[in-house]
Amino acid sequence: MAPEHSQLAVNSPGFVTFAKCFCINPVYINPIYGGGHYKKRKGWVLIDLATRVETNFKTLRDARHHLMCLYMETTPKIVPAAGI
Repeated sequence: MAPEHSQLAVNSPGFVTFAKCFCINPVYINPIYGGGHYKKRKGWVLIDLATRVETNFKTLRDARHHLMCLYMETTPKIVPAAGI
């Protein structure tokens, strides 16, 4: 069975370079609001390091999936040539 396109993309050098622009962390509870520590039970956050935009997720799996979807949207689609 051939691996899926998304599985091949995860191991590609392009994805590794793309993923370095993001950070996935446990949700940080701000000390001002009664925290000051990381709480994995509260979820995960995907941070775009260039713009500091944060997107929250319930699970690490969801955050990784969203990162893969972002990568798949930005990469050009390979269209097989007709007649091959």
